[in-house]
Amino acid sequence: MMKKTLVALAAVAVTGGAFAQATMTGALAYGYSQKTTSAGATTGGMGLDTSDLYFGISEEVEGLGKVSGGLGISTGGKGVATAGTGNFIQLDMGSTGTIKMDNVYASSWLGGVASPGSVAYCTFSSGDCTSGVGMFSTYGYQDDLIYSLKLSDSLSVSVSHTEPSTAAGGGGAAGTQYIYSGGAGSQQRYNTYSGTFKSGALTIAGGYRTYDGADQSTKNSNFRHRAAASYDMGVAKIGAGYETTQNTYGATTTDTVIGLSAPLGALTVSAQYGQRVVAGSTADSSYSGNIYAASYALSKRTSIDGTYISNQSSGTSNPSFFITRLVHTF
Repeated sequence: MMKKTLVALAAVAVTGGAFAQATMTGALAYGYSQKTTSAGATTGGMGLDTSDLYFGISEEVEGLGKVSGGLGISTGGKGVATAGTGNFIQLDMGSTGTIKMDNVYASSWLGGVASPGSVAYCTFSSGDCTSGVGMFSTYGYQDDLIYSLKLSDSLSVSVSHTEPSTAAGGGGAAGTQYIYSGGAGSQQRYNTYSGTFKSGALTIAGGYRTYDGADQSTKNSNFRHRAAASYDMGVAKIGAGYETTQNTYGATTTDTVIGLSAPLGALTVSAQYGQRVVAGSTADSSYSGNIYAASYALSKRTSIDGTYISNQSSGTSNPSFFITRLVHTF
């Protein structure tokens, strides 16, 4: 995505010639989408799919490092209220590491290394983002505090603390953050320890997560571990990954994904297959689903894409989702 400088906020802000700069990027997309429910009911139509702005800032602070941040805004269509899409601020201290704080809408971890080069409209976890045509867990807004450190050219590690929040974001008004209380609607905070190894065409990632407030009388998580790998063969990139969550009441939820992405000149195609298995509970179940996507680049910043998503839940729920769009980034 091409970045355009809007304005220099300070030409010479502090001694030593450090300065701050703001940039703006964005995306516009218009197209057609269609959803079919398990009962066979179909809804669809044309509309504005994406109308986003993203503002970024950065500043070199003498003796400390580089401070950067960003703020995302979704303007929606005509008559639709503007909403935040995520923000962050971080301090990069070079060899000492990076500290980052953010409020974002969580995406599926299995939509990363395990699904290389995906051009899917949404990650596997959320399907069409709004209607649940997906297979994995529903995600939400969260506040993160992350420390990351690059140990070598190939290996980096990180540790993070996360607190789920409402769409309004954490901080400020009372009631905007979930703190585990054991009552209905409460959510758990968690700490995550992760590592990524990159060597040539190979990437390996893994992590371990622990949750607070585990209560045997409710269906809370206790811990989670996960791993993924991808390999770039040149003509195509393949990946696979899994994520296993152990709940306090005995059930284990295991999500697995395999993905493939192939550039064919201006056309990029990708495919993903995923499965979820819940075992050790009174309601054991198995889910599976597919994502097929293609994107054709008309230029560096303009493309036409299409995505088809389908999933099956225990042979009874079979929703599907399709979208095609004209996309322009700036």
